[in-house]
Amino acid sequence: MERGVEEIYELGKLELKDFEALAQELGEALEGGETVLLFGDLGSGKTTFVKALASGLGIDHNDVRSPTFNIVNFYPGRLSTGTSEDAGASRVHPALVHVDLYRITGEEEVLDLALHDLMNCDTVLAIEWPELYLKFVCEPYLIVELEHFDEMKRTVKLKPFGCRMKNILDSLTIRIDRDKNEGR
Repeated sequence: MERGVEEIYELGKLELKDFEALAQELGEALEGGETVLLFGDLGSGKTTFVKALASGLGIDHNDVRSPTFNIVNFYPGRLSTGTSEDAGASRVHPALVHVDLYRITGEEEVLDLALHDLMNCDTVLAIEWPELYLKFVCEPYLIVELEHFDEMKRTVKLKPFGCRMKNILDSLTIRIDRDKNEGR
């Protein structure tokens, strides 16, 4: 069964700082239970995207490493306190499970990883090279297609699946469009 795309957000060429800001804001908006599937060639920015996503989840981006050889890296959720404006507000960020399926050769190996067992409402799952996992993913999820344009820019296309992901992207793209119009 093939799933239809609700909407495609073509963000075009983004400077690396804007690319990372987008991923960080996405991380800030995620609540847990979401999956982010990252497609792109080597060097297109998949791990960079996940590092910025992790930062938005309250995880130190310097702790995030490509799981190419481990296949799965787990980063626990964090408790963060609000800014002075939010006086006393705190948030428990979901954990991040970062997966790299580059070395996986078949669906049986994907199933052996039991990624569905790692996924819950307190976890965000980010998967690089997800081609073999695509048929097993459940909503809400986001497909992120990345292309290396040049050393300082990446082409980004986002495809949300599920109402929650679409709502998150609607909010993010409104802010991105506003910033572009204001020349930021």
